[in-house]
Amino acid sequence: MIRRLYSLGFTLAFVLALPYFLIQALRHRKYLSSFPERLGILPREIGTGPAGGIWVHAVSVGEVLSVLPLIRQIRRRWPGRPLFLSTTSRTGQELARKNRQGLAGVFYFPLDWKFAVRRSLDRVRPGLVLILETEIWPNFLHECRQRGVPVCLANGRISDRSFRKYHRFRRWLRWSVSLFDCCCMQDPVDRERIVSLGAPPDRVEVCGNLKYDIEPPGRLQSRLAQFRALMQLSSTPFLVVAGSTRSNEETPVLNAFRALQRECPQARLLLAPRHPGRCAEVAQLLTSHSFVFVKRSELSNNVIPAGENPPAEVILLDTLGELPVLYALADLVFVGGSLIPWGGHNLLEPALFRKPVLFGPHMNNFREMAQHFIQAEAGIMVQNEVELGTRFIELFRDAGSRRRLGANGYGIIRAHQGAGARILDRIASVLSQK
Repeated sequence: MIRRLYSLGFTLAFVLALPYFLIQALRHRKYLSSFPERLGILPREIGTGPAGGIWVHAVSVGEVLSVLPLIRQIRRRWPGRPLFLSTTSRTGQELARKNRQGLAGVFYFPLDWKFAVRRSLDRVRPGLVLILETEIWPNFLHECRQRGVPVCLANGRISDRSFRKYHRFRRWLRWSVSLFDCCCMQDPVDRERIVSLGAPPDRVEVCGNLKYDIEPPGRLQSRLAQFRALMQLSSTPFLVVAGSTRSNEETPVLNAFRALQRECPQARLLLAPRHPGRCAEVAQLLTSHSFVFVKRSELSNNVIPAGENPPAEVILLDTLGELPVLYALADLVFVGGSLIPWGGHNLLEPALFRKPVLFGPHMNNFREMAQHFIQAEAGIMVQNEVELGTRFIELFRDAGSRRRLGANGYGIIRAHQGAGARILDRIASVLSQK
């Protein structure tokens, strides 16, 4: 009965949202190409190999980045099992396809209708499904249970906002959450929350955060040399990278950067909105603030745009998948999604390169990570744009503090690695019982 009501509610929600999807499809060509896969109509090459593979689901870019090292470990541990990767977002799909080497298939996760779920499972024929973070899809979980396919939640977390929402529907969710064969949660708070939602305690354990198992991007040095030439960074005395910024966040970042420019007129800013689709909006903002800027997509290899002498004050990153490399070129990093009530973003990507990190007060989605950075003096929380500009100036003046913050951040990564190995052990335990 609960599942029927859920399916009806899911269909009604889809119908109500349909005008939005149609507008996005017509204006931005979104969803059109992916819709067949979301209905379970997968590419022909999927399903041609042996059954019993491992299906990994990562929602978007952040989850894909965090799971890539784990995928490599899975491939080494179970070389005979086909490995599949699905995503929900378009940007996540693009990144997954760029890193599809060794994968038997990359596709979109099905919409949670029984017919779409069954089509996808019929083609993939998995022996285990691994879902990143917290994706609870009742029809998918039920169909996997009916087929005897174990489902594990990996790198599980439940943010404050999600927990409040889930808690209101905990009686409805209890049945669905109980269908996970194992839940590998990031920290004790996440474990307590998912148990309160209905996960059997003996199937839940704390395995740590996969994001700490971060690895340097491939071909790092050659790519860094390319970007230095491409963006004319060799003559830049101080580069600030503002990564994963959100709407209403770029203005305070730009105002803080203006304050830094009064101290260091040759400073430059690399501004990377979380979603490249917002770059037209951000470009208008840069124009209204009278910044000289250039889009990354306008820079072709080894070609310096005419008139860029001196270089543009701001580089607008409107391409996908390059930010983790570009952090390595920064003198100072601000991680976005944190000056506004969004929940923050990953601090580890710049810390991997020993870069000093600033972030705002809204780090709900990365609460434990932010606490680690503050306690270890590896990062600085700022409350507003005035404080952000002040910290820009202070850290520009104090190279020693920048080095200390960066070294402490790298130490945090080293101290908290190992989640991937613990998750693999749990997967092996589940597989041994089937």
